[in-house]
Amino acid sequence: MRWSVRKSLVARLVSTYLVLSLVVIVCVGAASWLVSRELLKEAAFARLETSARQKETDLALWVEERLRDLNLMGTLLAKQPGIRAGAQGLPKPGAETMALLHAYKASQQDARELLLLAPTGGRVVASTEPASVGSYRASYNFYLQGRQGPAVQSVYPSPDSLTPVLTVSMPVKDEEGQLLAVIAMHLTLEPIAQIIRSRAGLGDTGETYLVDSSSLLVASGRLDMESAQRKAHSEGVVQVLSGKSGRSLYVSDAGVRVLGVYRWMPAYQMALLAEMSQAEAFAPANRLALTLVFVALVAAVILAAGVYALSRRLARPVLDVTRAAMAVAGGDLTARAPVETTDELGNLARAFNAMTGELSDLYERLELEGRERGAILHGSFDGIAVVGKSGAVDYCNPGMERLFGCTLPDTPSLAVLADRIFTDSEERRSFITTLQDDMTRDNPPERVFAFQHKSGARRWCRLKVSPMHGDRMVLNAQDLTEIKASEERVRHMALHDHLTGLPNRQLFLDRLDQALRRAKRGGVNVAILYIDLDHFKGLNDAYGHAHGDRVLVETSLRLRACVRESDTVARLGGDEFVIILPDLVQVEDALPVAEKVRHQLFDPDSGGGRLFLGASVGVAFSPEHGQDQDTLLARADAAMYEAKRGGGNAVRVAFPFRQGQPAEAD
Repeated sequence: MRWSVRKSLVARLVSTYLVLSLVVIVCVGAASWLVSRELLKEAAFARLETSARQKETDLALWVEERLRDLNLMGTLLAKQPGIRAGAQGLPKPGAETMALLHAYKASQQDARELLLLAPTGGRVVASTEPASVGSYRASYNFYLQGRQGPAVQSVYPSPDSLTPVLTVSMPVKDEEGQLLAVIAMHLTLEPIAQIIRSRAGLGDTGETYLVDSSSLLVASGRLDMESAQRKAHSEGVVQVLSGKSGRSLYVSDAGVRVLGVYRWMPAYQMALLAEMSQAEAFAPANRLALTLVFVALVAAVILAAGVYALSRRLARPVLDVTRAAMAVAGGDLTARAPVETTDELGNLARAFNAMTGELSDLYERLELEGRERGAILHGSFDGIAVVGKSGAVDYCNPGMERLFGCTLPDTPSLAVLADRIFTDSEERRSFITTLQDDMTRDNPPERVFAFQHKSGARRWCRLKVSPMHGDRMVLNAQDLTEIKASEERVRHMALHDHLTGLPNRQLFLDRLDQALRRAKRGGVNVAILYIDLDHFKGLNDAYGHAHGDRVLVETSLRLRACVRESDTVARLGGDEFVIILPDLVQVEDALPVAEKVRHQLFDPDSGGGRLFLGASVGVAFSPEHGQDQDTLLARADAAMYEAKRGGGNAVRVAFPFRQGQPAEAD
């Protein structure tokens, strides 16, 4: 058996098993890595938080111990005569006071300098560093806050040596609570550095460090104090200096991906950060995932061997069915597959044998259906054609030949058909382009177009393109000539007066809207003549409705004779007519037309009975009398009624009108 995934069922089964096994192995490995990574992350955060809290506690205990020492020093100093005698002015510490200060400094390695400051003004009256005596510290926080109670000033450069120090201070008061002086002590940062350098709970790569409010390193587990005087930059530093305490994953100041815990200490205006590299924290997760993947791969290979052996056994009956199927495909419908088992593969062979027995009947039914469908296509009144995507016509039924007047030999392609039914080259190009576009779409819309029949008559067609198997398409065409004619008659009846053939109110309003829009764009004028026949009711009652209808028809003919082809004459109803005069350069151009209309409709002695006794004409202009349909029509109607009230057979212009023009004409 050739080992080919495309040609071998066994190869596909084994390959599928291996692929699925790899997917499962990757998923299990990834899941175990993610779960263990999350657990390790929480454990690492817990260790870092414990270490950070412990260091914060140690720092607080160290500061509190120094404050207790200062409190004791203040109590002793308050009893000395030099301090008390200076209550009314500057304290005057004596030798005993200086001895006490030097003795305490000698006993404390972390005490850099002890100072005694005046209760007001901040002047240094005594110090273990003689150079400081006489200087002022009134603006320092340790003095300002030390006058009120115990105070701690965060790390800052010493004003004398410029080395970083942390200062604690406390007021010195007598028994009555009166402030006598302020005692302060500058502390070295070595105890802080010792606390920070402690690696308990930090692993191999963990470290803690302190930064002040300006992100300056105060103490670090990986830098000595001389090189620590620089700013630290990391996401943890940014977060903690904004006043937030928390934990997250980020890139450290050294460019290493770390897990970090950061705490803001408002009492010291400093931030404490504890970090551990992600590589160290997540190393157990990586080892666990690799171990699981390795074990799973070994198991998958062992099972793949078993799958291969089982697949070879299962594939044999399938190959027998395959050989029989190939014989049937070659035309031998007597071929049968051997049935060797009673399981699913045996059922497959039996089903195949039953299928081959039914193929002959199926072929006969398909041949019969083909003949029936051919008869349907041949007798269909609609045109049906089959074309290739290249445009070649493979088949067209008699309906298609009747519709276009062309036989299949006359139209071997759509391009030839377009040449025969379209006289305009642009129409031919559009027809071919549209059909080519429809052939590329799954469900193209129906196309309706006009064409020239072989007889020369102009006809209408509705065409729909539908996909077939392969690269061929079905064109279904229907003759819409009669339907289009009926639609045109209905449209004309809907928009025209049935008696006079003039546009009705709907069509009139549409054309008026178009005229007003053109006037706004082109800066021209529009005029409306509102016409009402005088004494029409009496004439209609005297001579009958048939005579009245003749008068209305004659009126429409005379009105058309008074205007241009671009003008519109419409009947609104009864004996009311309207004329639209668009695109007027001057509004005065409408008045001669109105006079012409009035003269044409005054004809008292026409043969066959009296036809006209005059008409009242109202004139309105746009934009002077209105810029919309309703306003303009209402002004013209009002002007017409003004002419009626004046006795009729007159022209009236809507008020107001421009100076220099007549307001009426009789």
